[in-house]
Amino acid sequence: MKKKEVVLMAAAVAMAAALAGCSSGGTETTAAAVQSTAAETEAAGGEDAEAGSEAEAEGEAAANSANWDTYNLRLSTNLAEDHVACQGYYAFAEAVEEATDGHVTVTVYSGEQLGKESDVTSSISMGAGTCDIVVPGPSELAKYDPIFSLFDAPYVFNDGDAMVGFANDEKTQELYDSLAAASNLRVLGMMYYGAREVSVKGYPATDPSGLAGCKLRVPDSEMAMLYGEALGATPTVMALGEVYMGIQQGVVDGQENPLPTIYSNAYYEVCDNLLMTDHVIAALAYTIDESVWQSMPEDLQAVVMECVQESCTAVTQSIKDQEAELKDTLKAEGMNIVEVDKEAFKANAQPIYDQYADVWGDWLSVAQSYNK
Repeated sequence: MKKKEVVLMAAAVAMAAALAGCSSGGTETTAAAVQSTAAETEAAGGEDAEAGSEAEAEGEAAANSANWDTYNLRLSTNLAEDHVACQGYYAFAEAVEEATDGHVTVTVYSGEQLGKESDVTSSISMGAGTCDIVVPGPSELAKYDPIFSLFDAPYVFNDGDAMVGFANDEKTQELYDSLAAASNLRVLGMMYYGAREVSVKGYPATDPSGLAGCKLRVPDSEMAMLYGEALGATPTVMALGEVYMGIQQGVVDGQENPLPTIYSNAYYEVCDNLLMTDHVIAALAYTIDESVWQSMPEDLQAVVMECVQESCTAVTQSIKDQEAELKDTLKAEGMNIVEVDKEAFKANAQPIYDQYADVWGDWLSVAQSYNK
């Protein structure tokens, strides 16, 4: 078995195990049985009583499931089917269907089957009904609320733990509520996508001056254009599905993405240098059509939300696990690993902070308070 297949199989198994807690919700447990369990554990006190309360809540959800409508949801992603995060979406779909006793099904469309990420996000915002869930990066959400550009700004977070801690904090729910009210896009949770690195044909740069003249593919966002310039390159917008051919044909010289994306898209075949810039601690956001979300009863929302949070935790861990070994894997594939002067790149990015100071307000300091 190829190493890539082993990595992906291990990631899928890990995520399935992590999601098992969600999918094993008591959809076949009767309310009476749960109430009996709760009564027994209450007598024991402490942790047993807490466990009984949780079981009672699961039983109540099971009892109410007979009144739930059926929701057949479509999830769109621009990631390839074998990407570790996309494997997490498939595991999420299975967990949701089991936890809701089939009342909510999620069909995953990978590799831009339903269209480019920006087009799908726009269609959900308009309530077109062609898709229900999209998993974009925050740069896409920033088109509807510029505060979300904070997540994609260079060198805001030190690592994935800091970003996820901020993204899923109760206070950050204020941002998600505001976005939903303004755009019909409801963020249910965010996961770690990886630290963004630069893979490039030529240009073994150790500081921004080394990328002068490099045509670097970036996502379609104002922030990506700005951090592309801060890296010293000439940023060029291009859909993810077009990047491999674009590098191969010389339309662009390289791209920037987390290691799992670089690997799953085989950019090592067309790029010979990997610059370890860690310039953005990237996120992905489970984002649902707000009108669809509000059509669900609160108890069903709670079950789906639990599956979302379990999926975010599982995908985050799988990405971190894969990152730990992909540097060596890409080196074995022939890439030259370049350790860069990060302080030089950070200094080049400072004007972005000045430009966005009024947009972000206090949110920047709140976000950076999660750095250890």
